[in-house]
Amino acid sequence: MHFRLIRNATCQIEYAGVRILTDPMLGEKGSQKSFPNSPRQELFNPLAELPVPLEDLLDPDMIIVTHLHRDHFDKAAAGLLPKDRLVLAQNEKDAAKIRDWGFQKVEIIGDQQVKPPGDIHLIRTEAQHSSGEMARLSGPACGVVLQHPEEKTLYLTGDTIWYREVEQTLQKYQPEVIAVSCGENVVYGADPLIMGREGVKQIHRTVPDALLIACHMESLNHWVLSKKELREYAMAQGFSDQLIIPDDGECMEL
Repeated sequence: MHFRLIRNATCQIEYAGVRILTDPMLGEKGSQKSFPNSPRQELFNPLAELPVPLEDLLDPDMIIVTHLHRDHFDKAAAGLLPKDRLVLAQNEKDAAKIRDWGFQKVEIIGDQQVKPPGDIHLIRTEAQHSSGEMARLSGPACGVVLQHPEEKTLYLTGDTIWYREVEQTLQKYQPEVIAVSCGENVVYGADPLIMGREGVKQIHRTVPDALLIACHMESLNHWVLSKKELREYAMAQGFSDQLIIPDDGECMEL
């Protein structure tokens, strides 16, 4: 498996020979408005430029979209990505919007073998994007488990807090590599939208041999947990050897 964090939740993955792009946010630095009523709301998003040439991201075999918030599928991605590529969406509502943007091969993530372009087993997993009223306002999101006989099982948590469904996913599929959305992003007055350090620790405790990759960090104005803070926390809690906190654009062979 070749795994490259691009920015936020956008990752470029080669898995069983299939080139996958996840949650594409391809716009230039500052091309989106800030998330209001939140930290650094005077800044425009994304906070950093793409770390690789744009053209390097425009030829995936498959695109996975865990939900349609603008930091997971932006206008730039909708306009630039080839319309004949397979796009996997969390539900029919999202799929219909993606088809409206001109994409011709849109399927719903369920429990399926995807071929062509490969023979990868994909399983949709539950995610809860905050809690209470903020979860209702955020709407549904999902995670994805990828399996192949010649690859390590990969779990993309998607935008979720730590809760029972995530724990059950870990226990059922025992993923060896987990890409965790863990910037603890917030809107003032509401619970965090995604995991923070405690959620990452809970994942480690549940599957202590898994390698965790920290994603969704320091890319949008409303982040709370920094990479430095997470690194120091993992060292203090004794699981830093099982955690990678990549820079944007960093490549990993797993």
